[in-house]
Amino acid sequence: MKVFNKLAVAAVGVVLGFSGIQGQANAASLEMITNGEFEQTEFADKWTATSNVPGWETTRGDGKIELWNQGKINSPAIGSDGLGTGKHLETNYFGIQTISQTFTLGQNIDTTALFSFDAWSRKGGTGTVSVIGSLSGNILNQVFSPNGNDWTQNLFELSVMAGEEITVAFKGNQQDSSTSPHIDQVSFSVNELPESVPEPASMLGLLAVGAFGTASTLKRKKKQEA
Repeated sequence: MKVFNKLAVAAVGVVLGFSGIQGQANAASLEMITNGEFEQTEFADKWTATSNVPGWETTRGDGKIELWNQGKINSPAIGSDGLGTGKHLETNYFGIQTISQTFTLGQNIDTTALFSFDAWSRKGGTGTVSVIGSLSGNILNQVFSPNGNDWTQNLFELSVMAGEEITVAFKGNQQDSSTSPHIDQVSFSVNELPESVPEPASMLGLLAVGAFGTASTLKRKKKQEA
């Protein structure tokens, strides 16, 4: 009886411990965008045109992307997210071009993605944002009209497919760069699905059966020895 009690307590302890592990197996949010705040390029001037913008590409022939620093001209606030993080993208650098980023989704993800960005325009220009999947095709293709007085957030819930390549792209719709939208705080997040874990109740049943079986074997052995 003492042996059985010890085994039963051990079984319950293992299950309780396993239950704790299961509670930790929650879905984790994965950020897919690199340099979504455009802060990874160092420059001291109020603006710059550079090909050194980690994560981002342009259709412009010389590869240059226009970035603004804090408080250039009459930009509202200093970027969309506060002091010290005021760098942001101007979509058109002397003409219309497309600024994009491409990444690959994992196989073990939820098929719902959250895509968001902040936008602003000096003179009420419009822009186009698109999201294209290598398996899903055109996921999003939408014209947006930023508020001329302040940054506005744009949020989309999108359906994606596991393992596909995603391209996020922005462009201004007017040749005049003074009307092209500015972009900041770009985010594309998906949830990584937790690994499949047996339910604690089923584990308790298995361990209990094992405990009974071990106890019975020990009991028979003691009888034989007697």
